Amino acid sequence: MKEQIFTFLPRFYIIINGETVGTITKEFTFFTPSFNIDCNGWEVKGDFFQWDYSIYSREGNVVAQIEKQLFRFTDTYMIDVEEERDALLALMVVLAIDAVKCSQNKN
Repeated sequence: MKEQIFTFLPRFYIIINGETVGTITKEFTFFTPSFNIDCNGWEVKGDFFQWDYSIYSREGNVVAQIEKQLFRFTDTYMIDVEEERDALLALMVVLAIDAVKCSQNKN
């Protein structure tokens, strides 16, 4: 995963074996977190605090459900992936969203 630094909103590239397979960009919204994912036609929908969210396929099927485990010393997430073949990409999406949240907390 690689972050593009000089952008208005955070953008991450998903790179597997040296090949870019997708991008994740945080969209400008006031209340509901929104991420534009250009990878397999996926879409992320989550709650206000970005603690629990789901990844959906182009057809509207759940690809993965993510829950942040509260009351831990570090950020801990439970990722429930429907199809094993989607596990790596789902993990990369979770890592990118977490990186966006961390970069927002620094500012």
